[in-house]
Order: sequence, then structure tokens, then C-alpha cells
Amino acid sequence: MDEHHLSLAWFECLGAIRDAGGEMRVHALCEALGDLPSSLSRRLDRMEDDGFVRRTHQPKSDDRRAVVVSLTAHGRAEWRDANITFRRMVQQHFAQRLTETDIAALQRVFTKFG
Repeated sequence: MDEHHLSLAWFECLGAIRDAGGEMRVHALCEALGDLPSSLSRRLDRMEDDGFVRRTHQPKSDDRRAVVVSLTAHGRAEWRDANITFRRMVQQHFAQRLTETDIAALQRVFTKFG
């Protein structure tokens, strides 16, 4: 992701938010990424400073401290461009080396995880 100046951690974070429809509660993002709240908070600080995400305080009845993080147009565009590169790299360095038998075996394994 070097050509996009986007770390893999930032790429995964942007992807998780995108997959959730473009916004999600910080607590849910923390769970989705398997991160510690303090680590994610620092990452989101930097991502917000760089214009990739925006955080808004949105109190809920069950959590008055709830914060929602959403993608900015810049964050969405950067993720999209980096995703093209990521998919190309996976194809080039991994997928093209697999045989049909390898792919069938992987499909069997991954279907066990739903």
C-alpha cells in the first residue's frame, strides 16, 4: 500500500467502515478490527487529521458516549484506489500461483467458516 501512502491498518479500517455502509460506531469498529480501544482511538485521530474519516458524537439510549465514525469522500476514494492495488497484488503474488486443485481445497476450507 506504499504507493498510496496508506498503511495496511488504515486500509483495513477504511474497508471495515465501507463494508458497514460508510459509517459505524467506534465500539463496533473496534470489535470488527480486533483492536484495543486506545490503539484505535489514536489511529482514528491521525486518520481524521488527514481527512480520511470524521467522528461525530451520537448519544444512544444505551450509550450516551457513543461516537460514530464515517468515511469522508477523500477516505472513500483513497480506499477504492488502494483496493485496486491490493487486489492486483494478491492476484500477482498469490492467486496466479494456485492450481485448480489448490483453489478447490481453499474453497472447501473457507466454506467451513461460513
